[in-house]
Amino acid sequence: MGTPSRRSRRAAREGALLCAALALACSPERGTPYLCTCTFVTDFDDDSRLSVEVCSPSDARAEGFGRGCAQTHAPGPVSGCTCSGVPGRGPCELNACRTTAAAP
Repeated sequence: MGTPSRRSRRAAREGALLCAALALACSPERGTPYLCTCTFVTDFDDDSRLSVEVCSPSDARAEGFGRGCAQTHAPGPVSGCTCSGVPGRGPCELNACRTTAAAP
């Protein structure tokens, strides 16, 4: 058996590791910002576009995040999205979603 001071140092070290692990587990997931232009059909069967900015964990998943975000703002079913990364922007909170200026 170790001395009391050795046990207390070990307990303190284990406690610090546990706190660090819990802090990482509770922090929001991070991703990269993407601008997406999504198309949808209006109530009058007109094709329309909506631009959104989303935060996605990868290029491969950006379109799905864009589609989900656009669907919450579009008055009709979203038929597709094209997305591109936002240059010069740092990480963002995963699942962030907002509309932007209208697509050209």
